[in-house]
Amino acid sequence: GPPNRQKKKADLMKKMQEAKKQREMKENEDEIQVRSTNTQGKAKGSLSAAEIKKQNDLKRFQELLDSESATVNYDINGSNYKTQQQEEEEMDAGYRGVDRIFEGDPAPVEAFQDLVHFATGNALGKNGVSRIVPWLNKSSSKQGDMLVVITDPREKSSELRSVIKNISQLIPADVLSRLIVINADTAAENRRFLSKNQIDNITVYCDEKREWMREYTVLGEKRWAMNLMILKNGRVERLVRELDVELATDVIKASIASIKMENS
Repeated sequence: GPPNRQKKKADLMKKMQEAKKQREMKENEDEIQVRSTNTQGKAKGSLSAAEIKKQNDLKRFQELLDSESATVNYDINGSNYKTQQQEEEEMDAGYRGVDRIFEGDPAPVEAFQDLVHFATGNALGKNGVSRIVPWLNKSSSKQGDMLVVITDPREKSSELRSVIKNISQLIPADVLSRLIVINADTAAENRRFLSKNQIDNITVYCDEKREWMREYTVLGEKRWAMNLMILKNGRVERLVRELDVELATDVIKASIASIKMENS
């Protein structure tokens, strides 16, 4: 069942991190060796020890994924909130040491201060942040709540707009009250879109300079894309990159279900 799958995923992640650590240690040793070989002159076109090691590591990593993929192959349902492709991409990025936020990392708070509320056109500032970031809330009963965040760095993104329309109708009100959308449009543009589509149950924050998105590493590495995050107790509990417009509603529900399962 899902708990077993979660364990397999955790084991695989552990293997990746272990492999990465060993690779980095080995690379440092190789660097020294390569420098001494370089002084003796090296045949053109031959690979350094570090490069060969890296290639072999990637091959081994691919084999590991292939052997494990049967256990990581699943649909979005219940508490499964990532596709196999998203899982593998995340593990690969962790393995390669890509500089990005991963699940379990601390959630930076300062970045929230400059977000502009779509209705007022005002930046949140310190006081505003403590109202929307649950663990900073003055009321202790709200500090354990989760904050669901959907982001999209593209202006007037048709994918994001489609998701906003869907979730405004398909996601329960108690979840929508803890959900925000962050995009790169102006406050006026967001107001126009929401009022034209008669949507009054979703809060949008403007990040025109995309500084919040940069801080949370959700601009997209290969292309700009939509992302989903769930922040809780000062951490990024869930992070789904390249959120699929068709699956978004199910992914939000499954992400929340997976957190509730962990805490039960």
